Amino acid sequence: MKYLDIIDEKKQKKIIIGVVIVLFIVGLGLVIFLGMSGKNNENKNDIVYTSEKTVNESKENKKALTPEMEDLKSKVEQDEAGYGNNYLKFEYCKNVYKRKPDRIYFKDPSKDGFFVFEKDDEDFEHLLEVTEDRMAYTTMEDYNLYAFTPDSINTMMKSKDTYIIFDYDNKNLAEGDAEYNKDIIFRFNQNTRLYRLVTYLSYFKELITRENLGKDEFANNTNTTGFRYMMYGDIMD
Repeated sequence: MKYLDIIDEKKQKKIIIGVVIVLFIVGLGLVIFLGMSGKNNENKNDIVYTSEKTVNESKENKKALTPEMEDLKSKVEQDEAGYGNNYLKFEYCKNVYKRKPDRIYFKDPSKDGFFVFEKDDEDFEHLLEVTEDRMAYTTMEDYNLYAFTPDSINTMMKSKDTYIIFDYDNKNLAEGDAEYNKDIIFRFNQNTRLYRLVTYLSYFKELITRENLGKDEFANNTNTTGFRYMMYGDIMD
């Protein structure tokens, strides 16, 4: 019996040693795996950070500012600091201005084409609120809404006036449908915060010529007054 007990004791020691070795190997493998996983995550984070940094740098450096644009940038910053955040909403023509535009076009009389700001552009929302603010003040000063006369594109190309256009994708909507929003054409003065801002932002945009605009007209009816266009549907003209 004593001999058998000795054999059993040796077997138990071997089993214990074997289990310890297995646990050590498993633990060591787990440590190595977690270490490599953590390192991979760090590398991924570094890649994401580097990518974002590259994008930001490319935005900042996409076009060097001329001395003229540096001066304009300074004026825009002064405008922003002095005006604060009390922007007026354009609510006078609610039956026509129902929703935000899908894009904003800018026509400078000194340029032979248009600049476009899509709604996913980083400066779109701010340009929109500054434009609405200017529109709101214009309706207080211009009761006949002459500034909203829906000029044709050819007229805009020849005009010495400055325009901003709210352009809409109406898709399958027909004029008269509740969700339909016709394009809004707004003529405004160059001696304004809006002009300085949109001129500065346009510096980073490509000019779109009349031929490449992809639109025959903005307004469906260019033979009406600004008042009728903004206060009534074109069907009534």
